[in-house]
Amino acid sequence: TLLLAFAGGVSNIILPCTLPLVFIIVPMAMLAGRKGITMTLLFGLGLTITLAVYGAVVALIGQYLGLDTATRVMYSLAGIASLIFGLSELKLITLKLPSYARMPGFIQKRGDYIKVFMLGLLLGNAGVGCPNPITYVILVFAATTGNWLQGALLMGMNGIGRVVPLLLLTVLGILGVNTVGWLAKKSEAITKFTAWTLVVLGSFILLNGVF
Repeated sequence: TLLLAFAGGVSNIILPCTLPLVFIIVPMAMLAGRKGITMTLLFGLGLTITLAVYGAVVALIGQYLGLDTATRVMYSLAGIASLIFGLSELKLITLKLPSYARMPGFIQKRGDYIKVFMLGLLLGNAGVGCPNPITYVILVFAATTGNWLQGALLMGMNGIGRVVPLLLLTVLGILGVNTVGWLAKKSEAITKFTAWTLVVLGSFILLNGVF
């Protein structure tokens, strides 16, 4: 389950609502030079802390309200959400997805290290709402454990998975490999691939919940 949480975090990098992070964090880290890797790690720390808190809270809710009995409903909702987001990216239905292409003003005024850490804390909230069905599956499982520490560990591992691609892209950028430019050119193809993946995964999770 920890491996699934980690893999789900890594896969988040290609989702339409989190791919813009690459164009914020990586260029910022590249401009910072040697500090860039530390800045990316601090961003990841803030992101992981927020996600771990969500995991702990959901597990506590499961402990006190008995959410294990509602697992089928939660799986079904996760599948429906994934299907809707995927179909919207394929332009088959109209739905405005959240996008995080700009940094909030109150964060921009901070020093480099504080700025990226706060940005990580903030975007951890956005990460929970991003349409990755694996995230919903992990939250469902965290609720059924009723163990806040296990819930925090699961979502914390998901956060670490989200940071790994950013860290890799930052290191490549510092070494002179322009991966950001390549991603910008391929963003439309990546979005289409992700949309179809969301439709397939959403269908599977929905059927898993129903049957």
